[in-house]
Amino acid sequence: MRLIDQLAATRIYYLRPLPTLPDILLIDIPASFAGDGLALGRYYPVILESLAEMHEFETFLCERRSELIPPSLLSRRPSSLRTDGIVFARYTPSAPGWPWLHLCCWPARYTMMVHEPAEEFARGAYTIDAFESVDDIILAERRLLATLGPHEARYVLSIPAVGGHA
Repeated sequence: MRLIDQLAATRIYYLRPLPTLPDILLIDIPASFAGDGLALGRYYPVILESLAEMHEFETFLCERRSELIPPSLLSRRPSSLRTDGIVFARYTPSAPGWPWLHLCCWPARYTMMVHEPAEEFARGAYTIDAFESVDDIILAERRLLATLGPHEARYVLSIPAVGGHA
């Protein structure tokens, strides 16, 4: 069996809003495998920082296996993106029926505050949330900024989706 035929049969690419940010492959996990640990209970995001990683991941999805495995090939690979400030980026779905994505890239000074950074941050630097609308993302950003406080908020860069593209 291949992941591309079952677990990852339904997926969509979200293109990066800036050249320095990653693309995201969002897999709509079948209901029999879906659950609370997934975005909106059913989506599994994969952060792709380069074209080479995109090809590597597609190859991974196409490999024949004796059993299904989680599509976590890149989830623990360290990010190559380094930032001193917090970066928020909105990713617009390129097809109807797919959620908006909100990616946060966190500087090391934040990721090192948690006990298990590899468990809390994808690739050691990212968090991703899925939302039904851009208004939901804006509301989530405002709540997060309110929790960060005035000093940290000065170091947040929000990247909106532009021109219908993520």
